Amino acid sequence: MSFIDPNYDHITSIPCLATPPSYHEFLHNYLIPNVPVLIGPALTTGWRARCDWVRPNPDCHGEEAISEKIPRFVPDFAFLIDRFGDAPVQVADCRRREFTDQPRVGMMFADFVEKWGTSVVESEGEMKNDQVRDIEAKWEHDSDRTRYYLKDWHFVKAFPEYGAYKTPDIFRDDWMNEFWHTRNDVRDDYRFVYMGGHGTFTPFHADVYRYRSRYLLLESFVYFYFSHASYLLPIVCRSYSWSANICGIKRWTLFHPGQEHLFKDKLGNMVYDVRDVDPARFSRFAEARRIVLLQRDGETLFVPSGWFHQVENIGSTISINHNWSNACNLPYLHTSFVADLGEVRYALRDLIDLLPSPEFERECQRLLLVNSGWDWIVLWRMCACIMQRLRRQLEGEDGDKGTPMELQPPVGFQAKRILDVMMGLLAETEAGKVVGKWYEEEGGMEVGTGEEAVEEMVRELKGLVEEYE
Repeated sequence: MSFIDPNYDHITSIPCLATPPSYHEFLHNYLIPNVPVLIGPALTTGWRARCDWVRPNPDCHGEEAISEKIPRFVPDFAFLIDRFGDAPVQVADCRRREFTDQPRVGMMFADFVEKWGTSVVESEGEMKNDQVRDIEAKWEHDSDRTRYYLKDWHFVKAFPEYGAYKTPDIFRDDWMNEFWHTRNDVRDDYRFVYMGGHGTFTPFHADVYRYRSRYLLLESFVYFYFSHASYLLPIVCRSYSWSANICGIKRWTLFHPGQEHLFKDKLGNMVYDVRDVDPARFSRFAEARRIVLLQRDGETLFVPSGWFHQVENIGSTISINHNWSNACNLPYLHTSFVADLGEVRYALRDLIDLLPSPEFERECQRLLLVNSGWDWIVLWRMCACIMQRLRRQLEGEDGDKGTPMELQPPVGFQAKRILDVMMGLLAETEAGKVVGKWYEEEGGMEVGTGEEAVEEMVRELKGLVEEYE
């Protein structure tokens, strides 16, 4: 099994599977080739969220509703507000732009649901008008109920005992959330719930790893700090994502990798909304090949690494989303990481002659970390975390913990991917020193030096590759 650098020219549509694929089929047909797939409601049968959070749509009448783009289910606002109303959430204003995203405001979930749902259920007497008026004041008394979109809600972290869903087997090999779960320095994850009304949308983007809570402030900082460079510093560590619709319909517009040069203006700025592109500014965007699909209630879309996309909601929509990674997209992640570090170094180029080399690299790593959540140490630590878990599984020490071996690629394949990334990092002189120092200060070494710990990790990986590849 080797790394595949796909040619996407033959992809003109996205396959739709009524029956969920086996892990082996998913691995070889979609994960490694890095191509999308839409999977029918059978994948999410039995999810509590698909029962508790929705009710039948009274406007949906039989099969003809499919062609009319009418969702089969609508949110059960009364249940949602009663069960989760006290949770704090972040809500985006889809009518306003803030750099490459939409401005957000914090509020209680009950306030968001009341604002979102008033126009839908006020005839049923579910809404408290005084509370609605209070929250409307925060939005300058705008009466439009379709502009506000709850995004990036860390639902599992907020309600760990609720059990809204179970990650499908084909998506369980998730290194990012596995690593983040083991960290003591950061409590975060990449498991989200999205909720929004008809017409709300997510701007044009490719899925990334970054701390959402930090991002808006930091993007403003980076834009200001590097304004002399005439572009907004792009930090894009490419992840996979999967998105399961609980109710409503999503209209996806996807663009395969390799077309990024068509998405930018002369200053390197990206298209914001594919429905409203200035042809004079983005003169080549019309050349980009796109695929449009509708994702209906209960369906799940796998979005591979580097596929730029924009998503628009049709009807009131709820979805569950994960950003994730594993051995299959590690080369994309590492390549993107290296490119992002190159952009940081270029942006800080005026400091090269002012700072000693180690200090210059520390500044580059610091900026990379605060804006994307990644640096040399975080990338190394994730690979080391997975390596240690693989070792425990091979030695029979992990019991039922972790992803079963039958839901992962072959061990040799994974070890080779990790080894390639670690060797790529160690090719950077300062990276080896930084990682070695981390082992000495925080890495839990039992004996030896940080340099010896790094060498031992590399030796062990080479042994696994030799034994299992």
